[in-house]
Parts: sequence; structure tokens; C-alpha cells
Amino acid sequence: MSAAKAAAKAERAAALRKDVDFVEHTWAPEKLYAHFGCTLEDGLSNERVLENRAKYGENRLTPPEVTPWYIKFLMQFANFFALLLLGGGVLCFVGYAIDSEKDQTNLYLGVVLFTVVMITATFSFLQEAKSEAIMEGFKSMIPKKCKAIRGGKAVVIDAWELVPGDVVDLNDGDQVPADIRVMRSNELKVDNSSLTGESEPQDRSPELAVDSNGKIVTQPLESTNLCFYTTIINSGSGRGVVIGSGDRTVMGQIAGLATETSGEDSPISKEIKKFIQLISIVAITLGIVFFVVGLTNGTAIIQNVVFMIGIIVANVPEGLLATVTVSLALTAKRMHAKNVLVKNLEAVETLGSTTVIASDKTGTLTQNRMTVQHAWYDNKVYFCPAGKNIPDLKVISEPGQTPDGEPFYDQSSEAFQRLLQVATLCNNAEYLTKSEDGSFIDLKAEMMNPNFNILKQPATGDASEQGLLKLVQPLNDALDTRAKYPKLFEIKFNSTNKWQLSIHGQPGGRPPLLVLKGAPERVLAKCTSYFANGKTSSKDAEFERTYTQSYEDLGGRGERVLGFAFKELSGFKNDFKFSQKPKPNFPIDDLTFVGLFSLIDPPREGVPEAVTKCNRARIKVYMVTGDHPITAAAIAKQVNIVSQENLDNGTACVVKGDDIRAWTEIEDPVAQRAKWDAALDHKQIVWARVSPAHKLLIVENCQRRGEIVAVTGDGVNDAPALKKGDIGIAMGIAGKDVSKEAADMILMDDNFASIVNGVEEGRLIFDNLKKSIAYTLSSNIPEIAPFLCYITAKIPSPLTTVLILCVDLGTDMVPAISMAYEEKEADIMDRPPRNAQTDRLVNFRLISFAYLQIGIIQALAGFFTYMLVLNDYGYTPSILMGNGLKWTKNSLLCTLNGDSIVDTNQGRAIYRPKACGFGCADSTGTMANMCKGGCAIPVDYVPSTTANLASPFLQGLGGGASVDPFLEFDENGFRGEGLTCGRSCASLASATLSPAEQTAYTYFCDSTPPNLDGTTAGWGFSRGYVDDKAIAPAGAYYWWNGAPQTQPNVDYQTAALEYAQTAYFITIIIVQWADLMIAKTRKLSIFEQGMGNDFMNFGLIFETVLGATLCYTPIFNKVFGTRPLHVLHWFSGVPWSILIFTYDELRKSLIRSNPKGWLDRWTYW
Repeated sequence: MSAAKAAAKAERAAALRKDVDFVEHTWAPEKLYAHFGCTLEDGLSNERVLENRAKYGENRLTPPEVTPWYIKFLMQFANFFALLLLGGGVLCFVGYAIDSEKDQTNLYLGVVLFTVVMITATFSFLQEAKSEAIMEGFKSMIPKKCKAIRGGKAVVIDAWELVPGDVVDLNDGDQVPADIRVMRSNELKVDNSSLTGESEPQDRSPELAVDSNGKIVTQPLESTNLCFYTTIINSGSGRGVVIGSGDRTVMGQIAGLATETSGEDSPISKEIKKFIQLISIVAITLGIVFFVVGLTNGTAIIQNVVFMIGIIVANVPEGLLATVTVSLALTAKRMHAKNVLVKNLEAVETLGSTTVIASDKTGTLTQNRMTVQHAWYDNKVYFCPAGKNIPDLKVISEPGQTPDGEPFYDQSSEAFQRLLQVATLCNNAEYLTKSEDGSFIDLKAEMMNPNFNILKQPATGDASEQGLLKLVQPLNDALDTRAKYPKLFEIKFNSTNKWQLSIHGQPGGRPPLLVLKGAPERVLAKCTSYFANGKTSSKDAEFERTYTQSYEDLGGRGERVLGFAFKELSGFKNDFKFSQKPKPNFPIDDLTFVGLFSLIDPPREGVPEAVTKCNRARIKVYMVTGDHPITAAAIAKQVNIVSQENLDNGTACVVKGDDIRAWTEIEDPVAQRAKWDAALDHKQIVWARVSPAHKLLIVENCQRRGEIVAVTGDGVNDAPALKKGDIGIAMGIAGKDVSKEAADMILMDDNFASIVNGVEEGRLIFDNLKKSIAYTLSSNIPEIAPFLCYITAKIPSPLTTVLILCVDLGTDMVPAISMAYEEKEADIMDRPPRNAQTDRLVNFRLISFAYLQIGIIQALAGFFTYMLVLNDYGYTPSILMGNGLKWTKNSLLCTLNGDSIVDTNQGRAIYRPKACGFGCADSTGTMANMCKGGCAIPVDYVPSTTANLASPFLQGLGGGASVDPFLEFDENGFRGEGLTCGRSCASLASATLSPAEQTAYTYFCDSTPPNLDGTTAGWGFSRGYVDDKAIAPAGAYYWWNGAPQTQPNVDYQTAALEYAQTAYFITIIIVQWADLMIAKTRKLSIFEQGMGNDFMNFGLIFETVLGATLCYTPIFNKVFGTRPLHVLHWFSGVPWSILIFTYDELRKSLIRSNPKGWLDRWTYW
């Protein structure tokens, strides 16, 4: 990207983080019309439409830059881990291609490495970025058609054709097609909940609102003369002028923010990347170092390349990403059962490391359902419990008061019954009583059903009227009341009057009843008396003082307060034609004030407890809402986000959008950050009246301070912050498609308490991933050590690269995944969130535990078994060093210790090799020439252990005409001179042979250029060539110079090595038993934790059965180079497994007994 392009992008990002800078809504109408070239009656001319479109563009959202899917797919192969494995795979294929013997191992290894990369890349691709999906979500919200005025005519056009200056008519149910300044309105209300989080429909009129200080409110999101792109007209009608289109709308800004804020890598992704980079650097470094060492030792280049790949493969845990992915997927499945849908698997762990939850208020912390909270009547405030049904109401009303000491309403009060009556009659909300199967619900009967919930019963009408209706129903059936008092006339609520009136007939020939509901001050102004304690009294100063105090108290709690009044219309009859045009033909004053109801969107069940749980876990919960500061603070107190005590002592605060707006205007970045830091230093914070840009800034500044931020939301306005947060959590029920697309998780029940369940699961998955990685990494040392010893000590390789992959991608996989099923530890929600800088997924202590402690013990176990098995097949440990490079290419030539085969009387005959080497395997000269050149059998090593010949371990090795010792010569050698072919040059020089005998000896040993690969000479062995893999004797045992000699063939050597390698592989499985059990806990004893993880128990069986299958299945013997082990060789690793288990139990015991000791500090991972 060019510098200019980068600068432009940065400038756009900064601009997006500021509020939309509309000023047109503050202009005088004449200035507005002149600026855009329109009039309210005629709209724009066709010429001016073209002119404005050329200036402002089409009414479309700019799509983001989209990378083609195939480029995204290919990019998955460009990460460090993939490139490392791909490079290894290529080298394997190259090695196979140029290998004269076409070793299948290289081919298999290359295929496996490519397969691992392909599977990992495909999965990552499917989890790729969501920008296009988010934009599709925005597109689905964009209005299709609208009614505009052009050239004096009303025309229906596509919404994208609108330009600033267009005059648009708005009607009930319309979707607003652009940002529009209202110039004419008739009871116009708009649903802004998706933008601002305000639960109630908002009034819209040509006038700007005035705040409590008399100052005109000009901030666009709080202006009462603006309708915003994609919001819904809730009721009424109006006409306005388009002042913002396309990207220059509030919605355009949000769309830009959502696509501009690229999601950060999750914490777990960062941890894994760091670990892979570290382990890869170590692997490559070791591979290169030992490649050079191998070259200096004279090893062939191709062989060095193959073993360099082996070292890299042994270091890199190929199964790690698969293990992490499967573990996260299993946890996501478990979370789904707890009403949390996980879209991005890595988000599971991120939630566990969260330090800040920035939560939306409406619908997340609250029920998004207006509910009556308090009533004021008889000059006293009462609490109104929300009963689901009549039995439930009786139970919750039993105490008679709330825990805070507020009394419950008194149903026997005459004033309360009158208040219920007015609230029922002056109310247009109605229950929807038709069920899904088409039948009708009898609400009166259902209210006696303890399983019925009236609070969730759908209803028509605005939120406040529904709230009143749901309070009334458990107390007095609303249908019965309305049937008893039929409606005769009504005046609907409007923004001018701020009250609603209806007139109802009364039974028994009584005069009609007028009931009034509305803004308390407006209702009280129409009253001259009040009803309290069973009687009507005239208003006086004492009443008004009590009323004012209660009204302000309820309003200060963030509750919406409504006043109620009534009047019997004496002199009027039910058949009177009531009318309000041109003015009411009946009295609407001199009413009797009966009381107040206050409503609030109440907290969801379980939310206060969930927030308390977060506080205990040292997770800060911020409320971030577009609602009024008083309302926000009131709800925050109820759900334990803030406390009055902390507000009073200054450790909690309410930050308003105006404050943030002022901070963004500070040019000095240091001073601006200082303002943010001063606010974020508070323990408890409520953010109120904030815009989408503000919400994004809140998230960014928290992240700047090192916080891991979880963001919740359900509206379109939440999409940018959802995407920017370390984890975005959308609402499944109330959430818009855009917010769901931007989020990493979706709460299916829209309940904040489900987030806390997710935090718990996230912490658990981090613990279990740590345990899984500790288990997986421990086998790296026994995988790496064989290659290091092969290169440095030149012993035959104890483990092949293919068998390493069998461990990493086979036997270790299920046990590692089984860690995801481990139960949580008791203190999981009592400890603070992990510090991402210090409490790493893979830290030094874990590396020390896995590599330097358990890994070394495992490697020792593997080498012990390897040497034991080779010894059982005739190769003592003392003869291994230096002979590994040609082990599978040439036969060893050995001298023996002792003068005969020793019978141990245990069915075994043993011999002791004194020294072994490959003699003149590479020579092409005659016997005489070799003697002159000084080529002789190496005798550099001293034997120590035994080998078995006529024992079960030798039976079935195969590779030659015989598996038993074969006596080639008599004890005196050729012609009794003690000569054998290809043995001692000194013997040939000292022999007293006649010319004929020299000729016979030469003929006997073959005078043609001897070559131990069996292609040119027999070297005196009548049964076949020394190195012929097909027909040479398996163990040529003979006498020379008074001492026994032996020479097994190459197939025998290879078979014995494969048995030893298989035994090494099986020993890794055996010691991994103990490793799996000790990794179950980081501090507790296994005897406390128990073995209740059934999947882990299955994993122990699985890895054992898989190891046995690879051992004893012929096809796998061929593919993986394994052999069917003798049963005794399975048990050589058991003592080492017991040692690992005992060591770690002792370590944990010492840590528990001394929690702050050096063992805790250095080994608790």
C-alpha cells in the first residue's frame, strides 16, 4: 500500500470515529431550501437531481475492498507454520525422487505433511473474515422504494436514486430511505432502538429539542427533527428533506466503521502464533545445525536432508492446531447447550480471558419490556411485583415488602383499585390470544395455571401500555373490566398534549366515566382534587409537595412516570356524541388525580447475580447505552454494575456522550488519552447517551490499556464495536442481522447471564488447552533425541520420521483432545482474568515441565527399550555408536569375545560381539590391494552386553537362508592356516603358502575386485554374498585364528532395528499414559481429581490399541516400518511410566504444602 493511500485510509478511520457532522438540521428552512435547490411543495427539479447526484453521489453504501476467495484460500498456506511443513514435504518428495533405493518412507512423509497443511488451511479458510457478510447484512436493511416529490409531483422511486435536497413523504410503517430533516409532522414517531438503544418510540417534529438548561440540542443522534436511514416510522406521518445519503448518513458511518475495523487476532490465536514461531525457529535451527554436523561427518547429502526434516518434524507438534480446533469445537458444542452459539471457535477462550465486558443495556441487561415498577397512591410509594400468574403473584407478594423495605401495593386500597381501573381503560394495548395452532387462549383461566407466564404473552400497543396491561391482568381481568366499561370516545396521545383520554360507559345507569393518562405534570394540571384513602379531597400545598417529591424520586430512579385521573361526566349519557372538533364538547378539566405508575425496562432474571459473579472474578462490567444517563444509572445500580456508595466516593462514574465528544476535539493526543485514562481508572462506569462512534472509541481505549474486551449488542449501531472488540456477542432474539454477522458469539436467549457461563467455559478451555499442550509437548523430547543421537553419536536411528507422525497425529490425538472434557476447578471464577502478558498459554515453566522434566524421562525410557531390544537381537549397546549411518546398507563385520557359544540353560545361546564395523565395504580393490592399503575391520569398541541367538527373539526375523548360526569354516581356517577371506591382512602376509596355495587362496576368495554389496564377489562364503539381502546367511558364525566370528546380513540388521524402533514407539505410548494422568491437574493430586473423564479413559485405551494395531497388522508393518513386538518388550516402559507418575505427584504435593515456595514459582505451569 502506498504512503498516500495509507494516509488516506488513516484519515478516513479517524473521521469515522467522530460523530456525523450534520449542521443542516439546525439551519433555517429558507437556508436549507436554498442550499439544496428545493422547496417543500415541489421538491427538486430533474436538472437539480442530476446536479446533486454528481456532487453527493448515489444513495448507496460503499462496499468494502473484497479479496477474491481463491486469494484468501491461498493465503492460508502462507503462514509460518504451513510454510514450514510444506517445505518439509517438498524436501521429502525431492529426497524420494533422487534416492536410488526409492525409500517409500520419504514419499509417505511428504504426503502426510501436505495433508496436514491442506486440512488446516481449509478449516481456517472457512473461518475467514466476515466483511462481505456484514455488508450483505447492511444491504438487507436498505429500503427498496420511497415516495419523493420531484417537479411538484409525487413519484415512487428506488431509494438509491435519492439525493440530498429530495423531499420525501414518510408514513406509518415506512423504512426511512435516507437521513431526513423533518419539515412537517403529524404525530410522527420513529423506532430508533436499533441505533440508540432507546426502548420507546421517539417523537419527531420540525422543532429542535431543548434540554433542561434551555439549550437547543443540536447533536444529530439526539435531535428531534431528524429521521435516520433504515429506521422505521412507528406511527404518524410527515414530510422532510434529505440532508444525508449513502456513506454520509449515520448508517453509512456505522457501515464504514464495521468494515474498517478489522477484527483483531484473538488472544488464543496470538498465543498459538507466538508458540509456533518459537518452536519453528528452534526446529529450523536444530535442523540446520545438525545438517551441517552430518555433512562434516561424511553423511550423504540426501540422507542429511531427510534427517533434517526428521528433526523439524519431531520439534513441531503437527497435531497441535487440530487438537486446539477440536477442543474449541467441543467446548462450543457444550456452550450451545447453555444458549450460546459460537461462530468463531477461538472466541471461546477469548471470553475466558476477558477483563472488561462492555454491555448494551436494552434487551441484554434488561428485558426490553416496559414493566410497572412502582405505584404512588394514598400519598405513598409502593413496589409493584411482576407476577407471571396468580399463584406466582401470591408467592412473590407473601413477604409484603421488598428486601429494601419498600412495601408491596395494597390490593384492598380503594385508590389502588381506581388506579388499576384507569390504567386498564385508558389503554389501547390488547393481548394476542390466538395460539400457534389457531386456537384461542382463555387468559382468565390461564392466569390460574402456575406454568403460564403473562409477562411473555404477546400484545399490541406501545411498550408502556403493554406494561400497564401486564400489571393489571393478574389482579383484575382486563377483558372483564373493558366489557363492563365500554369505550365511547377517545383522544389519542400526541406530543402537544402529552396525554391520552377516553370516555367509557358505566353500568347501572351511572354517567359516563372520563379517564386520563399522560405526563404527570400535564395530568395534574387538569385536576382540582385528588383521591386518597377512600375519599376525594381538594388539591393543596401539602399534596403537591408530597406528589412532587415522589414524582422526582421515581424519575430519578430512571423510571418513566405516568399520571392518572378520572371524572364522572354528570349530565352526560352514554349515547351522547362526544367530539373534539373544533374543540372538545365535554369538560376535560376539574379532574380527580388518583395516582402514578412508574415503568422501567427491568433487569433480566439472573443478571444482578451474573454481574456479581463477574465482579468476584475481577471482570469489569460497563454499561454502554444510548439511553438517558439517569435511566442508565438506575438500571446499572439494580444490576450491580455501579453502587451508590462508589458513586458517592468517586470510584464509580457516569460518562455522557457529550464528554466523549469534548475529548475527541482535543488536538493534543497526550491530553486526549489523559481524559480517557481518568475515566477508565474508575472501578465502575456507565456510558450513557453514546453514539456508535463513541462505543468504538470506548473499546479501542480499553484495548490500548491492555484490556481484553467483550462487547455485547443487538442493534445496527453495535456492529462496529462488536467487530472491534476482542470478542463480539450479539443477541439471537432481538439482534439485527448486521450485529449477528459482526459478532463472534450469539446469545440465543439474549441473556447477559449466559455471558458469564461463557466466561467460565472460556477459562476452563484455557486451563484444559494448557494441560493438553503440556501433554502433547512432552513427547517432543523422545521424538527429537533419536535424531540428535543419530547425527552426533552415529547410532542407528531409534525412531523414524513416520513413527513420529504416528505419535503426533495418531496416538497422542485422542488423549490430547480428551482434555477438553476435564471438569472445571473449584476456584475458576474466584481468580482474576489471566494476564495476557505474563500468564501465557505456553510459558517457560510449561516448557521446563514438558521438555526438561517429563520429556527427558520419556526419552530415557525410549532409549532404554531401544537398546534392550537390539541387545536381545544380538547388538550390544557398545557396538552401536559409530555404526548407525550404514546400518541398513551394509553388513556389520564383528569379532567375538570368548571362544564359543554360551548356553545359558534358559533356551538361549548367546555370544558376545567384541567389535563391529563395516570393514572394506567401499573398497574396489583385490584382497592383496586392500591389505597393502591397510583396510581392516574396525576394532574401536568394547562389548558389554549379550545377544540372543537360538531364542524366540531370533525366530522369524527373516532375511536369509537361515536364521540360525551357520558354521562357514572349520576352526583352523583355509588349509589349516587360520586364514579367512577379508579378515586380517597381517595373517595373509605371515602365512607360509606355496604359490599353488596362494593361487588356491586367491581363487577361493575371488581375485576379482571384491565388493561387499555382493555384486561381484563371494569372498569365500559358499552360501552367498556377504551383503546379499536375499540369500546371505542371517548369522554367519565361524572360527578364525582360534576365536569365534560372526557376520549377520543386512536384512537381519534392518529387521532388528525395526523391532527396536517399534519398541521405542510403544514405550512413548506407555510413558504417555502417565503423562496424560499427571496433566489432568496442575496442582491437585490425581487422587483428588479422580478418573471421571470417560473420554480420557477411552483415550488411554485408544492410543494403546492404535499402537498395537500398527505393530501387529502386516499392511501397517509395510507402510510404517513397524514389527510385531514380543509381548515382553511392551513392559520395558512401565517402570519409567511409574517413575513419571510418582515424580509429579510428589512435585504437586510439595507445591500444595508450600504455595509460594520456589517449586511453585518455577514448576507450576
